[in-house]
Amino acid sequence: MAFLSFGSKKGKIKKLIEEEHFDEAVALAIKDKKALEGLIELLDDNMPGIRGDALLILGMIAQQNREVLGPHIEKILPKAVELTKNRNPYVKENAMVLSRELVLRFPTKASALKNTILNDLIDELKEGDKNTKAFALIMLGELKAEEARPYAEELVDVEDKVILPFEGKKWVPLGQIARETLEKL
Repeated sequence: MAFLSFGSKKGKIKKLIEEEHFDEAVALAIKDKKALEGLIELLDDNMPGIRGDALLILGMIAQQNREVLGPHIEKILPKAVELTKNRNPYVKENAMVLSRELVLRFPTKASALKNTILNDLIDELKEGDKNTKAFALIMLGELKAEEARPYAEELVDVEDKVILPFEGKKWVPLGQIARETLEKL
């Protein structure tokens, strides 16, 4: 482990993830800044399972003790949105959940980052599958991204049902989500 920076807890967090000790990883990251930084570094791990688990654990932290993530949202939110494009369904779903969680729990900071993630979300509206489009619509609505209006308007009449990892967003027509987004813009 000599390649790790001095004091990094990335290896320890990764070991906890590999052993499926998620609650321990959450507790460690909440109390130890180096462990949290190591967890954030794992979003770039080359193993999809590790990336997906890191996203899941960050989501758990956001729900339990959101203040811990506040100083790191500038790193976490753009990376989470980027990972929603991942082909691995586990990574993609956990990235969606974390992205939305961060936008809901940190509306001011998320708004400040809007320009950083706007292009990724609009690209997802243009090129993504129906579930990815629905996710992008929800995020753009939460961010009050008026720039997305023309893309949302194009989807209002789409009756294809989507399945998202959010309560109340399973088997919902894409057009309904587009209409809800337009109401927020």
